[in-house]
Amino acid sequence: MRKTFLHIKIIFCSLVVFSSLAQSASFDCSKASSDVEKKICNTPSLSKLDEQLSEVFKPLKKQRTFQVLESEWLENVRNTCESVECLEDAYNEQIGFLSPLPLPGASASNEVKILPADKIYAQSSRPWKTVELAGLPNGKDVVERFLISAEVISGILHVVAFEGHYDVPNSIYRGSLYEYIDRHPIVQPITYTIAKDIGFQGAFNLGNNEEGERYAGIMGGTFYYREKIARNQLRGMAYKVGSGTQPQETSLLLQQWSNTFENAKSGLLFQGDEVFGELKAYYPNTPGYETIAPVDRPEVGWNIFSPIWSKSRPVLYFKNGDETIWRANVVDKTLTKIVSASDQLVIKNPTPVDLNGREAVVYLEDYILKIAVAPE
Repeated sequence: MRKTFLHIKIIFCSLVVFSSLAQSASFDCSKASSDVEKKICNTPSLSKLDEQLSEVFKPLKKQRTFQVLESEWLENVRNTCESVECLEDAYNEQIGFLSPLPLPGASASNEVKILPADKIYAQSSRPWKTVELAGLPNGKDVVERFLISAEVISGILHVVAFEGHYDVPNSIYRGSLYEYIDRHPIVQPITYTIAKDIGFQGAFNLGNNEEGERYAGIMGGTFYYREKIARNQLRGMAYKVGSGTQPQETSLLLQQWSNTFENAKSGLLFQGDEVFGELKAYYPNTPGYETIAPVDRPEVGWNIFSPIWSKSRPVLYFKNGDETIWRANVVDKTLTKIVSASDQLVIKNPTPVDLNGREAVVYLEDYILKIAVAPE
């Protein structure tokens, strides 16, 4: 009887130990098959890091951007490690990347100091993590595409894009408006068609380098735009973002500065279309100006398009030609290439957002909607 009791006790203890090991990571260790999974289960420090990563990732699971980035990290980083040290470094870096960040306090324009004349912006190339969000319908008669607005609402990214052509007789862009919602799983390439085959007025010079005043955008969770219904008649329209309902006519119209001046931390001087030149900035109550992008760097010269300021940071984004996006921080005086087009496709409308407190830029690459997220 005593031997039987002792045997049962040993079995019970073994089950407790096995159960503890099986639950020591964020996954069932009894089903671990790869060498990496077995290392995680058999190393207490890695098991703890795996659990921490699971916790910080949990609130991001419904966002397609972070689902893709997490899958890429698992395949290309974690699962390529061959040592415990490599795995620890990989986990610590990913936990830091997925942890929410507080938004920085926006610097006032009069707090930004001009760069001394004998100094230049520190220039570098640091690619951001990119994710393909969705493809526009890419209709056969489409010749123009614009990213109209991008906003993070209740933690979820919403993007409004236009696809169509310029209607010369009526002096208006004619086409369709679409909304993309960055939810996982994505149900279809574009979540919702806001309006189809309309005369759309989004800005005074929509599509130009300096677009002038903007007449379309998201405000208070509603996308406002103007629709041309006759040669001399426009009406205001409003679509509740994320609702999937029909737009409604409204007497409230949106009108704001162009992206070049909205949220500006300084004034900008740059050359017009098809002209290679430098980008300069000047500040209130400070004589002179500083050169952000010198004319001789990079070697081919600068062809500045679409300057746009971050709402929350002293940071300016712009395209150089059609194939790269650059980031200029006017406080620490750095200039960084963060995005390069694939296969020499055309990049359009870089638009900054804050995703989980982290810098990000939404843009069009041909008819594909993409996002680039700061790695740190």
